[in-house]
Amino acid sequence: MPRLRLLAPVLPLLAAFTLGAWPSAAADAGSDGPAIIVLDGSGSMWGNVGTERPAKFDLARQALRQSLSTLSPRVKTGLMSFGQRRRADCSDVEVLAPPEAGPPERILSIADKLNPKGKGPLSLALREAAKQIPTETGGSIIVIHDGVDNCSQDTCAAATDIAKANPKARIYLIGFGLAPAEAKSLACVGAATQGKVLQAQDSAQLADALAETLTLANLERVDPSTGTAVPMPKAATPPTTTPAGAPGLRLTASLTDDGKPLAAALNWRVAKADAPGVILKSARTRELAVDLDPGSYVVEAELGQVTARKTLEVASSGPTAAKLALGAGVLNIKGQADRSGAALANPLITVFAKADGKEQPVWLGRDGATQLVLPAGSYLVRIEDGLASQTTEVTLAAGAGADVSPVLGTGRLELSAVSAANGEALKDVTYTVEEDDPDSPAGRREVARSADPAAAFTLKAGTYYVSAHSGIAEAHDRIALGSGATIKHVATLNLVPITVIVSASATADGSAAPQQPVVIRIRSEDGQSREIARIHGMTGTFKLPPARYRVEAEVIGLNVKSLGVIDLTSGRGGNVQLKLEQGEVSVNAGANAGRHWRIKDGDGRTVMHSGRSAAGSFQLAPGRYVLLSDVADKETEQSFDLKAGERRQLTAGTP
Repeated sequence: MPRLRLLAPVLPLLAAFTLGAWPSAAADAGSDGPAIIVLDGSGSMWGNVGTERPAKFDLARQALRQSLSTLSPRVKTGLMSFGQRRRADCSDVEVLAPPEAGPPERILSIADKLNPKGKGPLSLALREAAKQIPTETGGSIIVIHDGVDNCSQDTCAAATDIAKANPKARIYLIGFGLAPAEAKSLACVGAATQGKVLQAQDSAQLADALAETLTLANLERVDPSTGTAVPMPKAATPPTTTPAGAPGLRLTASLTDDGKPLAAALNWRVAKADAPGVILKSARTRELAVDLDPGSYVVEAELGQVTARKTLEVASSGPTAAKLALGAGVLNIKGQADRSGAALANPLITVFAKADGKEQPVWLGRDGATQLVLPAGSYLVRIEDGLASQTTEVTLAAGAGADVSPVLGTGRLELSAVSAANGEALKDVTYTVEEDDPDSPAGRREVARSADPAAAFTLKAGTYYVSAHSGIAEAHDRIALGSGATIKHVATLNLVPITVIVSASATADGSAAPQQPVVIRIRSEDGQSREIARIHGMTGTFKLPPARYRVEAEVIGLNVKSLGVIDLTSGRGGNVQLKLEQGEVSVNAGANAGRHWRIKDGDGRTVMHSGRSAAGSFQLAPGRYVLLSDVADKETEQSFDLKAGERRQLTAGTP
């Protein structure tokens, strides 16, 4: 029985499976129905590909002339184009020649007159082309284009709708100069319609791709030089006899029991039935051929998330041919930011298997467009992009493909902040992002916050309120974020720079530097005296919002202080000079070294005492003081005045 395995993504090995492994209906039918040629007429077709000088449109017309000349006149061919008439018109799709039998010059002469100029409504062109194909007989749509749909339409959904309406219609896309990611995003078209998606990066590859497409479409051909019919390829038939050779196994795999062999490479393992842990042969290949002694063997085939196991008997008469059915389907996942179809850059994709009322995660990845081979069953696909997420339920049938391509409608908000217009970038900044919320008491709720100076958020499209905070400064902005958009917003905090320079009066010995560290503080001048900022040292630079402030410089642990007021309401900064006026006092304890003393200022506050002045010399602000000393259980007082720059020597216990 097939079983689910939690494995790494299978994109590399699925490339062949996605673009070419689905069985072509051409192998099973005759030349059945018309071929609609769709030629990209968007303005980008006048660009170049690689180093070739002719425009892509000229190269495409040359390739059409070369390839269509090999078609039989009995083949019904039609011609359509899009974007060739009007600029910026996503409805510009035109049937230039309805499908009719006749020589190829009938449509080549029309193609020679086209002049690309507009948009690229690829999805609408496919839908209109499908209307030209009868549902009874089927037919082919052959498209030469150089880009994905840029008219906000889902090409995968269009292909799925076409396949449901006309299961016999096949679509062959030939991407001319597409980027790998663009080509990958269109693989769903071939898978949905049993067609194929081909890529060409120069004129030679384009000619080869067109020739291959005409063969896959099973169109009747002629030799251009002689006009004689060329036999169409016959459908491949399984061998009716036992393959010749030595005893062994000849193995293929398919999605279902009645499905055709897969073209993708699988991981094969072969072991004896009585020793399943001993691998006799392991290989990564599409088909496995291995010679073995007659007996019973266990064979495993692994593709993507699925492993099928089967016990086979190897006969002695020759090779034993067998096919392992995976019982699986292909799940195509593409998270889109908007309707343009561009894949999300770095989403988180989680796939859950639903069984017995439970949800079990089976795959986790960050590729915006990925494909998984999974056992048939029910799944939940959750795609998360930043703060946006969407969960889709999908049922995957064996042998079928299913597309999950939700539009998350996200945008990217990139924030930075500067101190002022044309000012320097701020590093100490915090951002908050809010959105409207009628249920919140404030009418808004916070959805994101970051202290990264260059913060980036992925958010659902909408209106947001962004605040940038640096200290007491803040800036508030209202930003409309569109789906698929990237908004680079710079918050301007209008900060005014000031520099505070502190000096000190010299004492009698010429010393000007305070003995203790100095702190500079900025306080609000609003009556509350809130501390706004501080810095240690004799010089400090601050960036402040326009307002009035009180500036303080203080010697830590002493009463030496300087005050000032600065008005920044005009938005002009500058330098602030503060001077610490101080004098020096030394106290001699006298004959009793253990004598206690203290100094009080004019307000009665103790500014120094013997327990703090081990050095015996210290600095005080100018003013009137009292030296109090304890002598023989008696307290003596000695009043003194201290001037700026003055040095006083006092003796404790002296009245």
